[in-house]
Amino acid sequence: MSSIRIVVLLAALIGACLAANPARAVSGAEALEKQRADTLPPTALYQVPDPLPVGPAGTLIGSEPGDTRYQLPAGVRAVRIVYLSRSASDRAVAASAVVLLPYGQAPSGGWPVIAWAHGTSGVARNCAPSLMKDVYYGWEGLFEYTMLGYAVVAPDYAGLGTPGPHQYMSIAAQAQDVINALPAAHKAVPELGSKWVAVGHSQGGAAVLKLSALEHDLSDSGFLGSVSVAPPTDLYAMWHDFTQGNSEAAGYLDIIALGIKAADASFDPDRMLGPGGLAILPEVANEACVDAASALLADKPSASLLKPHWADDPAVVRFAHTNRPYDAPAKGPILLLQGTADRTIPEVLTHEAANHLCKLGDQVQYQTYAGMDHDPVMYASFRDQIGWIAARFAGQAAPENCH
Repeated sequence: MSSIRIVVLLAALIGACLAANPARAVSGAEALEKQRADTLPPTALYQVPDPLPVGPAGTLIGSEPGDTRYQLPAGVRAVRIVYLSRSASDRAVAASAVVLLPYGQAPSGGWPVIAWAHGTSGVARNCAPSLMKDVYYGWEGLFEYTMLGYAVVAPDYAGLGTPGPHQYMSIAAQAQDVINALPAAHKAVPELGSKWVAVGHSQGGAAVLKLSALEHDLSDSGFLGSVSVAPPTDLYAMWHDFTQGNSEAAGYLDIIALGIKAADASFDPDRMLGPGGLAILPEVANEACVDAASALLADKPSASLLKPHWADDPAVVRFAHTNRPYDAPAKGPILLLQGTADRTIPEVLTHEAANHLCKLGDQVQYQTYAGMDHDPVMYASFRDQIGWIAARFAGQAAPENCH
C-alpha cells in the first residue's frame, strides 16, 4: 500500500467527529471559534478530589443533572457522573460520562442500556463529549437510541473532562472506562436496567472489541454483546509506511503523538512530528479538538508535518502492537460493521480482524455496506444495529457468519 494511500486512509481516523460538523472551517481561528461555541464550561463535578477516593473501579464519585444547554431531543433527560476507572497501566483514574434517558417512565426492570463508546474527539479536557452542547456525536446514534427507548451511558474516557492525560487509543483504558461507567451510572440513576449492550464507532469500535474480551473474564451476566463499527484494528499496518501528511491527517497525528506519550512516558512527540506538527502541539494538548487541530495545520507544508520513518520508532511500533483488539476470546456475540468505501479504516483490515476474532472462537456477524464511508456507515447500518440490539434484549440467538 503506498504512503499516499495510507495518508488518505488515516486522514479521517478521527472517528465520528467529522459527521457532527461536516462543513470545514476555512481557518484555525474559525474552527476554534466554532468549537468554543459548542463547548460548555466544566462544573465543580469535574474537579475531582486529589487524591482520589479509595474504592473499586466503578465507584461513583459524584453526579449532577445534565446541563440545560444540551441540544437534546424533546423529552430526553441527561445526568452527568464522575467515577473511578483504571488506566492502561491499571492505575486508578477518574472518568466522566453522561447518561441519557428516554422520555417517560422506565419499564418494569428498568431501561435497557446501551453503553456508547465514542470516536475521536481530541485529548484536551474540554474535548469531553459531556462538555459539548451536542454531546459531540449526538445524532450518530445516541439520540436515536434514546428515542427508541434505550438509556445510553456515554463515557468521555479518562482525561477528557477529568484530569488527564487522555490515553488516546489505549483501548484497554477506554474499555475499562466503558465497563466501569455502568455500576456508577446505576448508582446515580436507579431507573437503569441490569441488561446492556456496548456500541462503539472508530476509536470506540476498537474499545468495545477490547471490552468484549475483558468481559470474558468478568462474566457480567447483564452483558449481552457488542456492536463495533469501523474499528481501527491494526494500527501497525495503517501507520508503518506513512511518511507524508496533510492537514487533516496532521491534526489527527498530533492527537496520536500525545496519546502515545500518555501511555509511554519515554516517548517524545519530537521523534514523530516535524516542525509543522509540533507547532500546534500545545494547542492540541490544551484546547484544540480534532477538527480545530486539522484546521490549524491547513496552511502548513505537508513535508513539515511528520518525521521520516516515524512509524518505525520502537515506541510507536510497541504502541501499535499493544493496541490490537483481538488478542483474547470475547464474551457474548459481536456485530462487526464496515463500509466498503471507508477512506479511514480499510475494509480489508476489518475483514482480517473478523477472521482473527473467528479464530479465537468468537461469535461474529461481519457485515459490510457498499459505498459507505467512515461516518456514513453509522447511518446506513442503524436499522441493522437496532434489530440486532433488540434481539439481544429479547434473548434470541445471535447470528454469525464465521464460516
